Amino acid sequence: MAKRVFLMNPPSELYRRDDRCQSKVEDQTVRVVFPPIELGVMASMARELGAEVALKDYPTVGADGAAYLRDVREFEPDLILLNTTAHTVRQDLAAFTMAREFFPNVRTVVKGEAVAVNADKTLAEFPQLDVILDGEPEETFKELLTDKPLSEIRGIVWRDSEGVVHHNPERPLIEPLDSLPLPAYDLFEKHLYRSPENSRIITAIYAQRGCPAKCIYCPAGSMFGYSVRERSIEHVMKEIELSVEKYGIRDFLFHGDTFTLHKKWLIELCKAIIDRKLNIRWGCNSRVDTIDDERADWMRRAGCWVVAFGFEHGSQMMLDNMKKGAKAERAFSAVEVCRRNKLKIHGFFVIGLPWETEETLEENFQFVRKLNPDFFDFNIAYPLPGTEYHDIVVRDGLFETPDPTKGGYAQGACRTYALTSAQLTAWRRKALLRMYSRPGYILRTLKNAAANGNTRHYAKAAIQRLSSLLSPA
Repeated sequence: MAKRVFLMNPPSELYRRDDRCQSKVEDQTVRVVFPPIELGVMASMARELGAEVALKDYPTVGADGAAYLRDVREFEPDLILLNTTAHTVRQDLAAFTMAREFFPNVRTVVKGEAVAVNADKTLAEFPQLDVILDGEPEETFKELLTDKPLSEIRGIVWRDSEGVVHHNPERPLIEPLDSLPLPAYDLFEKHLYRSPENSRIITAIYAQRGCPAKCIYCPAGSMFGYSVRERSIEHVMKEIELSVEKYGIRDFLFHGDTFTLHKKWLIELCKAIIDRKLNIRWGCNSRVDTIDDERADWMRRAGCWVVAFGFEHGSQMMLDNMKKGAKAERAFSAVEVCRRNKLKIHGFFVIGLPWETEETLEENFQFVRKLNPDFFDFNIAYPLPGTEYHDIVVRDGLFETPDPTKGGYAQGACRTYALTSAQLTAWRRKALLRMYSRPGYILRTLKNAAANGNTRHYAKAAIQRLSSLLSPA
């Protein structure tokens, strides 16, 4: 059994390391970093088995490989697990090579949809890697800590002592989610994770998993299923109360692609927050077809202040081709609901899918102007391995970079059938500058910031954002 377990976001670039969202933090309109909650859950599971655990988030700290190596040599792990992205895999897996110089028998494990999809290639290229988690990771990780033979553990791809790669059977999705322990919050350096709005400590609550949509650029459904599973109200409340009462955290993001999908569950959660007088402030993700006045009213009363929507595009043709399963005009009613209930709107928009043209870009821009959300971003589509979009890009030869891990939300990696990646990158920069520089938008943002006493934090965020747009790398 692994008695000393080392979990980490490795010392490479600062990325969001969700399987569905792998953006460089500096490319985001709202630059926020959350604690590695999934690693925190795994830490709790390892502790339940009696293991000693170290948990490190090196990119957020800004630490380099030397700091990591000092930690590893001091901790002397039996098992190291790291969380990787499609963009950072080469830098990330170099951490295993460093550890193997001092601990040749340490078991090395990686989590990340990008490597799971390309498991054979990854294991062939990186001999320092032993095991890839394939699918929902927690129960698989727990079995890896025991003396159970690798050949009997579902949900892994692994290399044996002869160098032969084995694909074990899939593992069923976790039911119920309440069977997972709460994250080991004591292992997080909580002061590192702060809301850009008010600079207070913030965390994310993973209250649900799965997404019914089958958008061609997103791996969420393939990872966690196309139906939404939710934790019980009481289980979620235990985590909120732990955060508030023990750690003084009152700012939250409810992580989930469709947090507002199940109306009864959502309202019951809001009522529980209100009944227990927790006085928290939170945001969540929604869809344009899963928000109404009753939901929004309860959300606001329970402390919600912002709702994020993947509006994605103003062209219905583009929405249909990306399989969003939504109508563009429905976005306006969703915005109206939020505004009636005094909720801010964060709009996400995606450009650069294969059917994008100059005409659809302009249609999208005018759509965003008319919606006029409080926060917004244009993200350039990136073909994450395992998605339908990735298959299209490979099939039609749309990559325009010699290194397919480069590019992403702010820097195009692929052309469309009509536009180059450079055109997409330039359009995004120009469109954001046009949107941010509108006098009405500036006045509204300053007024809202002043009303909440957050002018200094908004100004800092604005300077960072404008600096990156005016002086692109």
